[in-house]
Amino acid sequence: MDEGWTRFVLEQYGFDPKTLDNKTVRAGSLAAAFDAIVLPDVAKEVIATGRPRRDEGAMRYAAELPPDYAGGLEKEGSAALKDFVEKGGTLVALASASEYLMDELALPVRNALARGPEFGVARSLLRGEVGRGHPGTFGVPRELAVFQDDALAFDTAPTGPELERRVLASYPAAQPDVLLSGWLRGAEAITRKAAAVAISYGKGKVVLLGFRPQHRAQTPATFPFLFGALYWSTAK
Repeated sequence: MDEGWTRFVLEQYGFDPKTLDNKTVRAGSLAAAFDAIVLPDVAKEVIATGRPRRDEGAMRYAAELPPDYAGGLEKEGSAALKDFVEKGGTLVALASASEYLMDELALPVRNALARGPEFGVARSLLRGEVGRGHPGTFGVPRELAVFQDDALAFDTAPTGPELERRVLASYPAAQPDVLLSGWLRGAEAITRKAAAVAISYGKGKVVLLGFRPQHRAQTPATFPFLFGALYWSTAK
């Protein structure tokens, strides 16, 4: 579903996106055809295997999909995406898809809310503070509302010479400043955490957006995060 909303937003602003399926990604040679690949807001388990993570005691039933839509990227797809970015391509992950790239590319980034203080957010608007001087934030004001409905924010680590990482946006340092509208529990867990990160990865680039910048085409103030990531993919 999120792929559809992403494609809709891009088409409204003059982009001509091409839809990629699992088979095409697994076939590799992606750098010959694409400058940037956007992974929509999909859980890492679904991207990898086509099936969601099941907690202990959860129902195991899952509807069977048509063959063209069944399964995930598997090891071949993961290797193809890594090859794509190493050859100069740009990978852009929206929200939950960030965790897939963090794992598969061994990025110096982790979900700070995956294990820690109790945290909850329900389709709320949080305050984002935006960094300057990077193509990924061109056209974005210094402060804006970001749509958040998941326990996702980033801690980053220093990198070696093979990588360079920049925090594009972060959440405020003071707890009362985080929530703009909606419901939030455990604001202390998200203060000072990164909301968006850009990484130079060999010849390529990776952008992790820890929120849904194009959520149902209803958050135009954050569209420039997605557009900026695509612009950066071809910037010299």
